[in-house]
Amino acid sequence: MNSVQTLADKHILITRAKRQAKEFADKIEQLGGIPHTVSLIEFKPYLDPNKSLYVSEISSYDWIILTSINGVHAFFDELNKAGIQKDEIIAKFAVVGTKTNAVLKQYGFEAAFIPAKFTADDFVKAIEKGEFFAKKALIPKGNLARNIIAEKLKELGGTADEWIVYETYFPDEEKEHLLHLLQNEQLHMITFTSSSTVRHFMRVVKGLQLEQKLSGIVFACIGPVAKTTAISYGLSVEVCPEEYTIDGLLQEMCKYYEKEEQ
Repeated sequence: MNSVQTLADKHILITRAKRQAKEFADKIEQLGGIPHTVSLIEFKPYLDPNKSLYVSEISSYDWIILTSINGVHAFFDELNKAGIQKDEIIAKFAVVGTKTNAVLKQYGFEAAFIPAKFTADDFVKAIEKGEFFAKKALIPKGNLARNIIAEKLKELGGTADEWIVYETYFPDEEKEHLLHLLQNEQLHMITFTSSSTVRHFMRVVKGLQLEQKLSGIVFACIGPVAKTTAISYGLSVEVCPEEYTIDGLLQEMCKYYEKEEQ
């Protein structure tokens, strides 16, 4: 990461969940920026009606596919509640992203497969290229996650069970905080780390008729899925990295302001 104060005096809005926001905020500060955190997305456990079936068959899966850090935590929380021991899991793990793999390692496992790029779409491309296949996969996921990996595996003759282990929701208490920032702070950049953060942001903006407050603000998205969602709301996305990580996003944010100063 660039040690120069590339983000000096830039007021930057972070919209991700509280648990994940601090690391991002600290790195923005290290680059001279002024982070403002409004957590427009939070997560809570979800009781899937098929949970007992997935738990009872946990040793029958040849692959467990995890597409997010939240999915890793929620999955192992559910296994812990069910009394499943580590040695009962004989499946290999596949994950989307090196950060997800880093969290998986905290639970004593390591991914045997990670797609070259870090989205579900790239995972599907890897399946299409013959780089990955599962006869029977378990996919622990959030309630809003797409089903494209499961559908592709089924299309090619595999079985894929999608276990919803967490629910994404909009924390209403953050609405006033966002309103205050948009009305009283001169934000230079707003960052989105998922499509849900975009949708929740625009729900507040449209609901309170704050569209005019977005004039002159730069929008940054962590990857193409969030970017597509932002564009669908009429936002102009100036920053989107090729590496879909917080560090990749920060590097592109720095490059944007470096070009501005030239």
